[in-house]
Amino acid sequence: MEKNIEKVPRDRLLFKEFITSLIALSVVSWAALIFSAPLSAPGGELTPAGVIVKAPWIFVGLQVLLQYIHPFWGGVVLPVMALGLLALLPLEVRWRIPPRFSTVVFMLLLLSATALTLYGLFT
Repeated sequence: MEKNIEKVPRDRLLFKEFITSLIALSVVSWAALIFSAPLSAPGGELTPAGVIVKAPWIFVGLQVLLQYIHPFWGGVVLPVMALGLLALLPLEVRWRIPPRFSTVVFMLLLLSATALTLYGLFT
């Protein structure tokens, strides 16, 4: 029971992906130029004792994991498992897993990363 799915030529698909990546790169570049990164002084002798130095926003979720979980689990195992799961999602077609599964897994990973980042930023 194969459905009639229209296949897009490879060169047309590649061109669409190229244009999309150029748009994404330009948006991120403009955002980097407009918004400055809230970096504080480096840790060590310059930072007074008791002051919590926060990482840039992209690493805040990892920093929160390292505060509450053993560094091996929060800094190595969980991120590698999440990236491995993301890498396996395109194989759903070969394994005959419903497409909704990959959408749910991706959304759960995205929401958990967003929640950890927001928690770390506002605490």
